[in-house]
Parts: sequence; C-alpha cells; structure tokens
Amino acid sequence: MRRSLKHAFKLVDGIFDFRLLVRRGGGVSVLFGHPCGNPNSHHAALAHFEAHRLEAFCIPWMPSLTILQFLDSFGSLQSMSGRFRRRYFPALRDAPKVQGRLAEMKRLITRAMGQRDEALSYQANDWLMRTMCSECRRQRVRVVHAYEDCSLWQFQEAKRLGKACIYDMPIGYYPAWEKTQAELVQQFVDWLPARGLHSSRYVRPQQKRQEMELADLVLVPSNFVATTVRTFHPNKAIALAPYGVDLEFWTPRLQNDRRDVLRFIYAGQISLRKGIPILLQAWEKADLRSAELRLVGSWYLSDSKRATLPRGVTYVPAVSPDALREYYRGADVFVFPSFFEGFALVLLEAMACGLPAIASTATGGADVLTETSGCVLPVGSVDSLVESMRWFAQNRDRLPAMGRAARKQAEICTWERYRRSVTEATGSFQ
Repeated sequence: MRRSLKHAFKLVDGIFDFRLLVRRGGGVSVLFGHPCGNPNSHHAALAHFEAHRLEAFCIPWMPSLTILQFLDSFGSLQSMSGRFRRRYFPALRDAPKVQGRLAEMKRLITRAMGQRDEALSYQANDWLMRTMCSECRRQRVRVVHAYEDCSLWQFQEAKRLGKACIYDMPIGYYPAWEKTQAELVQQFVDWLPARGLHSSRYVRPQQKRQEMELADLVLVPSNFVATTVRTFHPNKAIALAPYGVDLEFWTPRLQNDRRDVLRFIYAGQISLRKGIPILLQAWEKADLRSAELRLVGSWYLSDSKRATLPRGVTYVPAVSPDALREYYRGADVFVFPSFFEGFALVLLEAMACGLPAIASTATGGADVLTETSGCVLPVGSVDSLVESMRWFAQNRDRLPAMGRAARKQAEICTWERYRRSVTEATGSFQ
C-alpha cells in the first residue's frame, strides 16, 4: 500500500513536470525549497515560477483543495485541515514540485496527537536538504535557493557542481541572536519559565555558519537582518527583499467609533525575544489612565508572570487570523518592542488594519514606519517605550489620521513588490 501510494504521487508530479516543460520549453534554472511552506516561501517560489525560472519547488507537502475538502468533511480531522490550509497556495498549483507526502503526513499526525518534539521540525529540514542535494544535480539547475537550517547539504553539492547558492534569512543571523539571548537570560532571569528556555538541543550553530559561508548571495527581508549578517561577514553579498501583506484580508474596521478607553495591542509569542518583559515594565511605569493593553499569542514566560499581570493588561492565547483581525480592528495602537526579528509580519498586518505602531529597530519597523504612521524605538529602551505610550495617550485625536497613514504605508508593502525583489536578485545569476 505504501509503495503504491508513493508511485501514484510520483506519477502525478511527473505529469505536472512534463506539462510545464512542454509549455515552457524547459527554460528554468532555480531549485527552491522550504521545510513547511509559509507566506514568504510561497511567494519566493511564485517569483521564480512567474519568471519562468523554477526548476522545482521542494516541499514536504502542499495539499490540494481536494485534500482540504476531504479533511473538512470529517469533524475529527478539521483541526488538521486548519494546519494544512496554511500550506495551501493556489497560485502554485501548477508549479513543478518535489514532495515527500508520506513522511510529512506522519509528522503532522504525530503533532496532532500532542507530540511537540522539535526533532520533528529538524526531520523536515533533513528531508529537504537530502532531497535538494539530489535534485540540484539536474542539468538545468543553475541556482539553489534555500533557507537557514536546511541548506547545508544542497549548498555543498551545488558548490561541487559549480552552481550558485542563495541563502534566505527570514530572521537575524544566529551568532548575533546567541549574544542577545545570553544578555536577556541574565537580565530577565525571573521571567524564565520553570522548565527553562525552549530547548536548544537540536540547534545546529556550526551548520548555520557553514551555510552562510557557502552562500553566494544572502536574501534578507530588512536592514536589521542585513546588519546582523554584515557584523560577522562584512563582504558577503546581500539583497533586500522586504516581505508583503495580504491587503485584501487585513483591512481596517469600516468606521472609527470613538471610545473612552485607549486600546494597545501586541500580537506574537509572549517571550523574552519579543520584548514582553520591557513592555510590561513600561506599561506599569507609564501608569496610563483609561487605557488597556492586550497580549495575543502563545505564552513562553514564567507562569507566575501570567498570573500577576499589571492592571489594565489582558492575555489572550494564540488565535486564528480571522480572530486576530477582529482584535486589531478593536484596538487603537499596535506595540511591538522585540529584541530580535527579521521582518515582523504582524507589524504589517496591524498597519494594514489601520493601526499606528510602536516598534523597535529590530523588527523591520525602521523600514516601513514614518512619523505620521508610528514611531521606531531603540531596542530594549523602557523609557522610550514609556514616553511613546504616553504620547499616544495624550494625542488620541491624532490617531485616526495616523491609522490612515499606517494603512497607506502598508499598501506599499505588497507581495508583488517582494516577488520583484526576489526576481531581480536571482537575475544576477542568469
């Protein structure tokens, strides 16, 4: 049964590959891969596909609409359908793919049964490296494009074959994060969860360094990420490709109802890296009247801190995109004081929903926020955060105009722009 399923999957993939080669004359040259599939990877693959350069998109599993409808028909499988739906990207339906469905199905079922072992993610990474290492031997492939933690083997093979390597960095360079994390652990030791920090058992720092050294070009989403790379590799070629936002989904509320209470909102992991300790310290110090702060996301800090949130602060566990959009629409200001990011998609989502924003320089905020749409603060500055929140509380009449300016800025940050940047960067190797 297992062998017959694998044969059927390969047959379907072969039909798609043949149809595309006939239509395009085989003029493709980029091998691209990602271990799970997310918005930026989908659009990177689409950039290569639209440019007629995509040899294949290596991904464990991109489910079809038929599979999603099948899962939706079973109530017990709807949670799995929701997870799969995030991987569904209709624009890549006809793109040539190399998939490992059976192994990925096993990993997803294991997760659905409650096992959250990080080893499962690294199994997907290893599958991708092994698969791309083999596929990059295709004669037409001239460029191999892959991500941090899952690039080493195919980059090594590409170098042996004289092919170019594009290293995609969605977040700042790991050696820079190691330094930042060590400082945060010392500074906020009482905020650590009882079980300690998220396990680093599977982290491969040496692999990350090797991947960077092999890269011919590093693709980064923000100037912050570029800075972390240049700190350790000042001569490395870097191309900027800022992420985009779905402007049709993330939209403002239809009308701005005046409220007596000023509502700040944060969305993302509730963790040290995201700057939650300084956000809550600043909130207490600001001592705002008629104001609320809502934290939305998965909690990764001490349980005692969650049980003793400051006055005016509420916590909401991670929610669906639809629910998060409603929370944005019910807020007045987005606040995101992260210590270390790449390009925070939540920042663009909030701005697209018409929220002015407060963001640190480590979030990508310096690349998108203007004086009329929010403010950018030094990383880790409690006093700057206090001053900024007080300013918004004292200038509530200016928020509607700032919200409109935030939306206008977000409208510049399209996924089409991102794809153009990826295409231009890749074009240098053609």
